[in-house]
Amino acid sequence: MARLTVMSRWTVAYHHGDLPAALLAAVRSAVAECGVSGVSLRDVARRAGVSHSAPAHHFRSKAGLLAAFAAAGYQLLAGSVIAEVAAADASDGAAQVAAVGRGYVRFAVSHPEHFEVMFRLDALDQENEDFIRASDAAYSLLTATIERCRLDGRLHGRSPEVVAVSAWSIVHGLSALWISGRLSERITEQDPQRLAAAVSALFVEAVLPPPDITG
Repeated sequence: MARLTVMSRWTVAYHHGDLPAALLAAVRSAVAECGVSGVSLRDVARRAGVSHSAPAHHFRSKAGLLAAFAAAGYQLLAGSVIAEVAAADASDGAAQVAAVGRGYVRFAVSHPEHFEVMFRLDALDQENEDFIRASDAAYSLLTATIERCRLDGRLHGRSPEVVAVSAWSIVHGLSALWISGRLSERITEQDPQRLAAAVSALFVEAVLPPPDITG
């Protein structure tokens, strides 16, 4: 039977054979309580209920550990976006862009610790292959939808790169504002998903209108 460590308020469940997952769960706990700057290998080990050397053995350094946590975040992001696009049964690229935006915000609000670490390049190993692969894969979900919009004639001569960055900036900013808690003080809408849907729809209406077929 798998061994279970003795639990305390500092530890997370650790089943023998899944130590990396236990350490990443401990990172989430540490970020939630202390922020990215407060994460240390020693504290993560204590939270996971393992030896102090365990995090460095598996991830080499704090930067490597945070890169692995960020890579997991990008995988969660991709899953959220894919699920939202599938649920929307979007018939065209513009509808897919709106779904990508909703999926982005849903991920960020549900996983604020991952969201915080993913963009702290100063704190993580930017050369980590898993991190690079996961972040590129997540971004490609957006760029693929923008390319479909271009093929549908909905960019109206705009640069696909600029449109993609604009779409990303809007939902990223919305996510960060919501997580900060300041946005709820200034708007009547108190459901982040309804707000994300409205903002994404506005972007599509303003930037990706149907092609003019009359001319």
